Amino acid sequence: MELTPSQKKTVRHQFDSLCRKILRDEARDYLRHIAWRADHEVSLSELSEEQMTHLCVLDEYPSEQFHFQVQGFGVTVKNEELADALNTLSDEKRDIVLLAYFLDMTDQEIADRLRLVRSTVQYKRTSSLKEMKQRLEVKSDGKKSE
Repeated sequence: MELTPSQKKTVRHQFDSLCRKILRDEARDYLRHIAWRADHEVSLSELSEEQMTHLCVLDEYPSEQFHFQVQGFGVTVKNEELADALNTLSDEKRDIVLLAYFLDMTDQEIADRLRLVRSTVQYKRTSSLKEMKQRLEVKSDGKKSE
């Protein structure tokens, strides 16, 4: 069926009207979206220092960590120098330091676990810290003390 020129003109006007309506609605949606973004987005330069720290994640890899087993507990140390200093201690002293400072046990709790006297645990803990401090101290020329 062939349309008359008058009908073709009417269809063309209807199509033009539909296109204008669609474009007008799209423009309204776009402006609404731009307004929403302006309300919800913040420029990075406007963020506080604390907010900036929450924008990054530090990857941690098992190969960069040092694992110790002490009395059935697993302890992870992330600092290589500290792990080396712990490795230089005797097993008993290392266990005391790990239990005290990484697992937050009191001297009495450690003494009970290791079947020692509390004063012995205290003495070994303080002497272990002195040993570790000597190994970790840096001399004025930048070399570690031996």
